[in-house]
Amino acid sequence: MEFVVIVEPDEVGRKRLEGTFQSEKPSFSYKITEKPEEALDILEQQKVDVLVCETSLSVLSGREFFSMAKIISPDTVRVAMTSAEHVKDILSFLNECDIYKLIMKPCASFADFIEPVNAALEYRRLKKQAESDLEQANMNIFFSEEDFQRMEESRQENIRLYEQAADVVMTMLKQHFTIEEMGPMGEYVVEHYLRDLLDYYLETMVHGNGNYLMGYNQLKNEFHHEGTGQNFQMMKKEGCEIPPEIFRQILFLLMTLTKACRQILGKYAVSVTIETASEKFFVVRFSCDYSNSLDKNGKIIYSEEYKEFRKDIIDLTEKITDSIVYRTVSLEKENRYILNCAIERRNHRVDS
Repeated sequence: MEFVVIVEPDEVGRKRLEGTFQSEKPSFSYKITEKPEEALDILEQQKVDVLVCETSLSVLSGREFFSMAKIISPDTVRVAMTSAEHVKDILSFLNECDIYKLIMKPCASFADFIEPVNAALEYRRLKKQAESDLEQANMNIFFSEEDFQRMEESRQENIRLYEQAADVVMTMLKQHFTIEEMGPMGEYVVEHYLRDLLDYYLETMVHGNGNYLMGYNQLKNEFHHEGTGQNFQMMKKEGCEIPPEIFRQILFLLMTLTKACRQILGKYAVSVTIETASEKFFVVRFSCDYSNSLDKNGKIIYSEEYKEFRKDIIDLTEKITDSIVYRTVSLEKENRYILNCAIERRNHRVDS
């Protein structure tokens, strides 16, 4: 049976988890402890599939704990728990410590906790299967100096992209979302919105493989729901071959844009076309039809839950877009919001 270790220093949170596990009966075995050092001992002594830990610890910092955990058991999938006021701390080591998922506290329901854990377990299974397949193939792989150079360039590109996204989120946290001034409902809404964006980033930029078909299915599963007024379609023009490192950026961009449509409007019909514009650029044509979100007078019916944060969501979405794309052109036409984004190919630089 798969094994999960959970570090929860807070006594109330720990008892709540223990009580819920007793009634819900998870599909995995588990150990809940308040001591990070005990969790590290367990990692040394036995196989742990998923490690979940609060980032605010008394003995170690979150960075120190996850760094040690990664050294002791690199195959264990790591999940961090944090609250909104500590997001800026964890952003600095998400990539370094290879954190797979974030759990934002306080959890409004057990699903907010268990879903990221189950996703981490599934990720662990896929990794084990891939390793098994590779071993069975008995492949002899030889890397040339050029191969190592390409891998190093890819690593540096990931670091650059991560820092970009982290800067965007931190700018918004400092300038727009002042958690302390919000009521409980406002805190809940903003925390979950930021958590979702960080999850999107981890899934696409850190753990994603840049495969177009997988990215397309990911977008459809997240944003296309028949019969709900939420529709998503995407196509790639013939002959448009997108390198994985570029498609990861496009996927993060599309998830951010479409999420903004969903949170602001509720009902939408998003269509996306990706094409090669030249040797220097790809163009992403994003269209959001909001006809189903109009009242009888032709005025937009905004989602009530995010109504007071609409401007903040738009600002955040624009900042993330600006961090990824080279140039944008936007317009509104016949109940559609249209955004055309030029994304630069990394092997071609454009003179400013």
